[in-house]
Formats: sequence, structure tokens, C-alpha cells
Amino acid sequence: MEDIPKTLVAVLLDEKEICKKLQRFKSVAEIMNACKSLLPCAAEYHRILKFNVDFNEFIDTDLNEKVENLDKFQVFFKSVKRSGSQALDETLDVDVAGPSHQQNVAPKNVHEAGPSSQQKHQRNRIDVDTLRALIESKGPSILTDYEASGMLSETSRKLLVKIGVSALVERSGFYPCNDEKRMLAESVVTLFPSLKIKIGEENEGFEHFYDPVSHSGFIEMKLRNLRRNLHDDQRLYQRKRIRISDSSVVSITLEVEDESTQEWTTVIKRMKPSPENLHTIKMGMEKTYSNRRSWISNKSPTVKEIFEEYPRFIDMPYLLDTEFGKMFPGKADLFLRKWEGNIVPKLQKMATEKDPLVMPTDNGSEESCYRALQLLTTLLPPTASGRSKGWAKCSTKSALVYLLDIKPAGTSISSLLDNSQKIVENHQPHIVCFGAPSSTAQYIIVAENDKLAIPLEDNSLTCAIDKLFKVYWVCNVEYPAQLTSVFNFFESLYELPFSGGKRSKVVELIAKLQALS
Repeated sequence: MEDIPKTLVAVLLDEKEICKKLQRFKSVAEIMNACKSLLPCAAEYHRILKFNVDFNEFIDTDLNEKVENLDKFQVFFKSVKRSGSQALDETLDVDVAGPSHQQNVAPKNVHEAGPSSQQKHQRNRIDVDTLRALIESKGPSILTDYEASGMLSETSRKLLVKIGVSALVERSGFYPCNDEKRMLAESVVTLFPSLKIKIGEENEGFEHFYDPVSHSGFIEMKLRNLRRNLHDDQRLYQRKRIRISDSSVVSITLEVEDESTQEWTTVIKRMKPSPENLHTIKMGMEKTYSNRRSWISNKSPTVKEIFEEYPRFIDMPYLLDTEFGKMFPGKADLFLRKWEGNIVPKLQKMATEKDPLVMPTDNGSEESCYRALQLLTTLLPPTASGRSKGWAKCSTKSALVYLLDIKPAGTSISSLLDNSQKIVENHQPHIVCFGAPSSTAQYIIVAENDKLAIPLEDNSLTCAIDKLFKVYWVCNVEYPAQLTSVFNFFESLYELPFSGGKRSKVVELIAKLQALS
């Protein structure tokens, strides 16, 4: 019994809650069967919702969804109107068979009514032909845009989503089921093939419009925005804030270090970097790798605590490459291979096509790399969804400072660590460039809150970005909330899965870059 997850299940008939029970189920299918037996009358299954902690609301789920301990579900049914003869036959069956047979009457009718519900959802789905007809009547400019460029502009994409979602709401209301949203997403990429984007083998190509797993994408975002204006009596559920008491914090016990690991940590800390010590330092970092990753993952120390325990990361920054390479084998140099040679020229081309007055720069210069960062923060601007811990009001023009801050040549490092004179508080590690970005500029990584600065040996902005990204992963630090989408884009260059779920705008930008020759 202990291995079976405990779940809270609410059964709703005609939008009214008839019971709520704490029970144990292994699967969503078991929940469905149990709920049918609790119905007081004949009814057909409508939908099932699961509480999502990230969104703090109930969202659609599938019958194949895995059930975890303390999950919450809402199962919706609709009453089935029966003819007089059906009701009489049912009554006679109850009188003859007795109370024990009565429990099986409702499930039988629910099962028989199931196909009609499926047929209803089938009729509500928007297939390719239906979507094409909608676009031709309500947004022919979308087809014109696609025929002219082979892609859709952001304006056309927004209009496309608006038309599709509006039709979906007309057919199924403000809470269409998963299958209906997925069909719309599939129809979009079928009608416009260049919008289909596959990242490795982890998706089918339509998930930036609607992802059934994470319940995200352009279609879901549009539906959520529409629901914001609903009256309380139109909502299927009310938002509730959940407060977590301090007593609910779970402590994790770190495995005790063996003596050899402690000795190696001491050796690394005391040994200064020199040609004769390099081999020993590298060996010590190798010996302490497993314990270091366990400590950082379980205890979440600050950047300052990590670099105090392993100070060689500061005076030997290339050890960050080694650490990242062990965490993600074969991916340590992917950014350096892709950024300047592939991504920067394509970003410049996108900017030139959008605004002919933008003059392309030499692809090998630091100026082109800096211009590409500016374009990236414009294409992936700060959004309201990023207003988490560390968020500060930020415009698109000022967003880049959370990644790269340019200071006059000769600025002292100590002044960078003085928060009292900062106009913009940058809580997360970021790059500081002394002077204009160029091959002769000096770059350092600064963590102001930790009073820490890491001088970089390479006078290259691309290498500085690479080192900064690795600092976030090696130290298990959150990205700056203002640039979450930009760092998610960097994740795609390292061929890492998106952290925090798929980002629709990021996937859309990747699709546009891949479409460029």
C-alpha cells in the first residue's frame, strides 16, 4: 500500500463538485474507473484535470499520465438524459437484482455514453483543411507572407494563433481538451512546413505551438490570456495561493567525505598554480569531482562558498571547461564552434532583412559578436513570465547589462564589487568588459553579491560568454530572470534540454535561423 501514490480526487457532475476523496491510485485510468462508481446518475466522461505546481492551477492531463504522490485531480462528468423507457428498464433491473446490482448501473451507462463524447471532441478538432479555410477568410495576409518569404513574421504568427484559438474557443469553450489543442498545433506545422522545428529526438516539431507534456506554447499562452478576462462564474477553477511553511522544508544529508577526498581538497586549496603544480592540481580536481558535484547539487552553496572551497576555478578558469565537459561529455566546445561561424552571421542577416539600414559588420570582429548579443536580447526580450526571484523592471534596451556590462578602461575591480553605487543591481554573475568590445579588451566575470571577480585569460567576447554559461552550470546558479530566454537559446547551442520547459519564442527563433541559408 505504501508504494501506491496517495492522491486527492474531486468528482464534478455538471460543473458541481459531488465528492472529494483522498485515495491511492497507480494510474489515471484507475482514477477514472473509481470515479464512475461514485456517480449518482447516468453521466458521460468530459475531462480530467491535474494540478500543476509550476502554474499553480489545474490543467488538462492524459489518461496515460503518471501519478505521483500527493497529486490532485478533478474529474468532470456531464449528465446523460435518458428516455422514459430506459429509466423504467433501469428501475425494473434495480428492483429485481437488488442493491448490489444498482452500483453497476451508472458505470454501464457512462461506458455506453463514452463514444458520443469522443465523437464530440472529434468534431471540435481543427484539421488542416479547416485551418486553411479560416485563414483564407480571416487572415489571407498570412498566406501572402508565407509565400513571399517561406516563413512567418511575428505579426503573422500572432494573427495565425489568434484565428486558430478563436475558432477553438467557439467550438469547445475556453478550456479545450489536450487532443483539440494538439490537433491545432499539428495542423499549423502541416500547413506551414517551415514552422516545424525538431530539436534532436525529443519532440515532433509542433511543440512550440502546443506541448502536451508541459502544457506550454503559443496556443496555450493565448488561451491563458483569454481566460484572464473571464468572470468568476465562467471559470472552471479559482486560483489559490499556496503558502509553504518552514516546517515543510526537507533536509538532504550529504554523504560523508572519505579521508582521501578531504586530503585532495586541501592540497588543491593550498597549492598555487605553477607549471610544476598543474598536473597535481588537475589530478586533485579529478579525484574530488564526484564529491564536489554532490555537495553543490544537494547543499546549493553560494558561488563564493564554492570558489572558496575550490579557489583554482578563479586563477585557472579553464578548469570550468573541464568540469562542464565531465558534466556534459562532448558538449564543452559546441558554443565556440557554432556561435561566431553560424549564429552571428544569421542574426546579422535577420537584422539586415528586417531593417535594410542595418549594416552588417565583419563576422570576425568583436563588434559583430556584440551586435549579435544586442539583436538576441531584442528578439528574446524580458517578459512578465520571467518575474521570479531576482526580477527587476527591465526594458529591452537595458536587458543586455544583465549579461554584459561595459566599463571605461582603467576601472578598478574593487569598484565593481561595491553595490552601494549601482544604479542597476545585477544579482547574478555577469561579464564586465573594460573598454569597447574588441580583441584587445579585458573581460572578467563578476558576481557582485558574492564579492567575487574572475579575470579571464582570453581576450574574446565569445570565450567570455562561454565561460559565463559554464559558471552557471558548474555552480548550479539560476539564470538572471531578465534573460532566461537568451540563456535558453544558449542551451540549444550546447545541445542541452531547455531548463524550465520549452520556450516558444526561443524555438521559433531557432526555426527561423535554421531556415536561413
